[in-house]
Amino acid sequence: MRILFFVVLLGACLFSLFLGPVKTSPSHLNKETFFILWNFRLPRVVFAAVNGAMLGLSGSLYQLVLRNPLADGFTTGTASASALGAVVAISLGFPAFLVPFPALLGGLLGLVFVYRLSSRGGVVSPVTMVLAGIVVNIVSSSGISFLKYLFEESLSSVVFWLMGGFFLVDWSKIGVCLTVLLAILAYSLFDALSFNLLALDRYSAASSGVDVDGLRRRLFLLATALVALSVSFTGIIGFVGLIVPHVARALFGSDMRENVYYSTLMGAMLLVVADALSRVVVPQGAELPVGIITSLAGGSFFLWLLFKKREGLWYAEG
Repeated sequence: MRILFFVVLLGACLFSLFLGPVKTSPSHLNKETFFILWNFRLPRVVFAAVNGAMLGLSGSLYQLVLRNPLADGFTTGTASASALGAVVAISLGFPAFLVPFPALLGGLLGLVFVYRLSSRGGVVSPVTMVLAGIVVNIVSSSGISFLKYLFEESLSSVVFWLMGGFFLVDWSKIGVCLTVLLAILAYSLFDALSFNLLALDRYSAASSGVDVDGLRRRLFLLATALVALSVSFTGIIGFVGLIVPHVARALFGSDMRENVYYSTLMGAMLLVVADALSRVVVPQGAELPVGIITSLAGGSFFLWLLFKKREGLWYAEG
């Protein structure tokens, strides 16, 4: 099944290559269409897959650490903190290639704030961590609104970036994201047994030899790094980390070895499909930002989840 899913992902990537304002077909390739496919479509499809995988994996880790199925990089404040860093850079006139650095810094500062607020005596409270994430979301949103008002000449660039999408793609960005993704995925698969113990409760995990608070800190840091890096390059593409871990659990169970693997692949597949739709849903060659598509899908899923499982969510501190 794992190989089959990977093949399906490759098929989705291949299909996505030939969708866009310029019509292309495998049977009618010429010099012009090959140039478009190789230099524009292929990097974009790969970048979409890698970023989707990063967001899917981060959602799986966040929901494990916080024991909350509504947790992802956006409900915990990481994405909004990264967005605030990027908006500050755009408002101050930073060149586009420098914007990812303050965005990444913003995400890391949000991580430090959430961690400091939610830990007491070295023990991290998952519930307090979610509440701290809400605080970060509120403060970051207020800061972004203030900057949009204050630097009105940068408004169009800020709004365009906040919508999320794959507008500036190059192989160096893909290389950085892919390296981080593979390193964290390899660690997650290697230590999946500890993840399964952590999913039980604090006392069961601790009695089995798991350093509960140390593992939570590591996973929270790794999940935040994935989200902050993705947001720093693409803007806010919401709800991927919320949707795919749920689908993976529904299809393949709660074993974290399966959930980590399939969340990563499904996240990649979701963004590849969303990016393909963004290129064809608006007529006459216009492109819809990918973040709009994922937000529409994710918001609907979020609402369904609240109605369906309002009495069955994880609220335990353990």
